[in-house]
Amino acid sequence: MSGGQVLWAVGDSDDPYSPAAGAGRVVGAHLRRLRKEQGLRMVDVVRQGLVGSAPTLSRIENGSTPLKVTIVLALAEYYGVTDPKQLESLEKLVRRSQDTYWWEEFRDAIPGWLERLISVEATAQAIRTFEVQYVPGLLQTRAYARALMQRALPLITPDDADKRQERLDRAGKVRQRRRSLLHEPGAPEYFALLDEAVLARPVGGAAVMRSQLRELYNLEENEERVHLRILPFSAGDDALAPVPSLTYLAFPADREQDMVYLEVGIGGSYLTDPEDVERHKLVLTTLWASATTREETLAMLQHYIDRLAH
Repeated sequence: MSGGQVLWAVGDSDDPYSPAAGAGRVVGAHLRRLRKEQGLRMVDVVRQGLVGSAPTLSRIENGSTPLKVTIVLALAEYYGVTDPKQLESLEKLVRRSQDTYWWEEFRDAIPGWLERLISVEATAQAIRTFEVQYVPGLLQTRAYARALMQRALPLITPDDADKRQERLDRAGKVRQRRRSLLHEPGAPEYFALLDEAVLARPVGGAAVMRSQLRELYNLEENEERVHLRILPFSAGDDALAPVPSLTYLAFPADREQDMVYLEVGIGGSYLTDPEDVERHKLVLTTLWASATTREETLAMLQHYIDRLAH
């Protein structure tokens, strides 16, 4: 929130409600910043023969045209980027921008704000999230997610029972496909901080919740890129968060493109103002410092798993 206005993470698009800023927009914004740092106008770049026209360069920078690896790398090098790792990150993002987004076939089953989040997650290098009420979407089992959606979907779907069931089934498929992100090559580093209340609330009943907690235990114990911690009740008021759901997303090409996602009810918003992003990042860092260690996390998960066995 900046000056009371939500800053949507969609680059310079005229439509703030269009699908989320994907890899193309991250790359474009990065190139625009590099060009401006060099004091170059668009016409200066065109004169070098790197792009055909100023409108073409504008579309590249706005992420509104398909990107080519050769052109992006040529522009970056012209702007002074020589670090092989930076160039490699840009190339990966360009190739990501060329992918067909898997969720497009499910647009009827997911709201626009969730489509934006899925797109941004797919581009991030690291994701840090804090949840007060529920297990984060990327870590939910099928049964747990279904229990949550059965509560939420009646608020956003027609009264027709068959249509609601069909949408519920398709939304469930989206959840499961979204989860696969954490197991793909080059998956983002994922840090999830859960309030202890999440473990204590038996969403879907004891059996569903026990299975979900076992999944969390398995992820923390076996997945190198997934880091799970618990904010215990004993942390007291030193661990109070300003919002119930907070996610920080970091991108490989340009830290100025990092953003924060806040979820409220059945909607969500993005913050991109650097001061707002840094402030919420600090909140996550402070909360993480009050959390359980890895060993304590596993022990607490086992405690709640055992409680649900009786």
